[in-house]
Amino acid sequence: MESSLFFPSSSLSSFVNTNSTSLLPRRPKFSRHCFSIKSSIEKPKPSSESNPSKTRSWVSPDWLTSLARTLTLGQNDDSGIPVASAKLEDVSDLLGGALFLPLYKWMNEYGPIYRLAAGPRNFVVVSDPAIAKHVLRNYGKYAKGLVAEVSEFLFGSGFAIAEGPIWTARRRAVVPSLHKRYLSVIVDRVFCKCAERMVEKLQPYAQDGTSVNMEEKFSQLTLDVIGLSVFNYNFDSLASDSPIIEAVYTALKEAELRSTDLLPYWKIDALCKIIPRQVKAEKAVTLIRETVEELIANCKEIVEREGERISDEEYVNDDDPSILRFLLASREEVSSVQLRDDLLSMLVAGHETTGSVLTWTLYLLSKDSRALMKAQEEVDRVLQGKNPTFEDIKELKYTTRCINESMRLYPHPPVLIRRAQFPDVLPGNYKVNTGQDIMISVYNIHRSSEIHTVQRRAKEMRRRSVCVNGSNSGAGDILAAPKLRAGPRPEHRHDHRSHHSHHQWFVYDGQSKAEVR
Repeated sequence: MESSLFFPSSSLSSFVNTNSTSLLPRRPKFSRHCFSIKSSIEKPKPSSESNPSKTRSWVSPDWLTSLARTLTLGQNDDSGIPVASAKLEDVSDLLGGALFLPLYKWMNEYGPIYRLAAGPRNFVVVSDPAIAKHVLRNYGKYAKGLVAEVSEFLFGSGFAIAEGPIWTARRRAVVPSLHKRYLSVIVDRVFCKCAERMVEKLQPYAQDGTSVNMEEKFSQLTLDVIGLSVFNYNFDSLASDSPIIEAVYTALKEAELRSTDLLPYWKIDALCKIIPRQVKAEKAVTLIRETVEELIANCKEIVEREGERISDEEYVNDDDPSILRFLLASREEVSSVQLRDDLLSMLVAGHETTGSVLTWTLYLLSKDSRALMKAQEEVDRVLQGKNPTFEDIKELKYTTRCINESMRLYPHPPVLIRRAQFPDVLPGNYKVNTGQDIMISVYNIHRSSEIHTVQRRAKEMRRRSVCVNGSNSGAGDILAAPKLRAGPRPEHRHDHRSHHSHHQWFVYDGQSKAEVR
């Protein structure tokens, strides 16, 4: 698991209305729910001169961009990596927003690897799968670096940012809890119940045609799901405002801001006690940790009182099938702090990434009525009006491919960060030095025309092979993911007045833009 951390840019606010294509499964007790896309004529963007209130980072003025380029690259750069000509505005405007868009633009200009020296940091941006594979598989040579540095205050030693022996040990401890029987129970008791609760909450909006921020709803849904499946605790965030969601967004925003600060002043404890931003972040992290610690303590007391121990590999407690209950019943020797950090990683990173995937998938289906209709038909055919079981989900093949295609178009996180621990030579004979931060653009790799041309040719060869052998029973169709129309790329706007990152999206189409409502 890897959170988006300081890159919340692959999230999307889509707004659902009730006038055209059906969104929700057609079931007798519910009316049909629909949405529409409201179009408007694009207005010219206000210039920076006409918007003096536009905020800029006091730690990243333009002269520091030039200084950073001079100091980090020097006069004798023999790396062979082209340098992107990026002004500070390009990066500072988008680090809190759609970072993946300028990275894609520069890939088309400079190729699958380039250096981005803007602001306080110098990144090598990678959009080549061979280089990405080299970096991600050489565990000893590359570490999470910046990601761990700016988010340790939140995740501690949890496996969201852990590396080496700690990551290996914690993964081995947690993975056994995710067995088949657990998944079957959770689908029935948690996934279905939470989904039905969200449908009920959407009913009034569907009836009067009120717009709904679905990114917010999906974030609440996933928090409730993770609360029940990991802790057997109902945050009930769909019914009321959850302070945990606000705390999570505050903490993630702080990690994002730390990634762009020139001086890591937040490493000085005295300053963290007086600077308002740090005080707010500390309160948020304290709330999250205290909540998790209380849930662990309550569960541990029950396990100790009942003398509970795991009796088989697919052990599930009937009253409390949560991951926390499994881990405590396993009697593993682990500190309370480590257990807290592991579960906090699931809570924070898990609900944010999953909510983003659901939001993007719904958005893309809203743009393609044919794909939406086909997915609905499959759901109706497989489920026959009943709630899905774990086995049913395996049969939702087209729906699964829609989700996979959504994650290809808008992966979460859209970038992965690693830091070179030693000098290295990347595939293509590109040189990197110790301490070099490398940004792997998953978004770029997923959209590379060169990569997908090769994949399309291979897929076509497989189809032809099936046909030649005379055994074409539709297998070729299953190989193909639905071509959800990503359409023109979205523009991100950040509302600093909100308590968390609010996104308003516009999809450009010629001279007009469609606001998703």
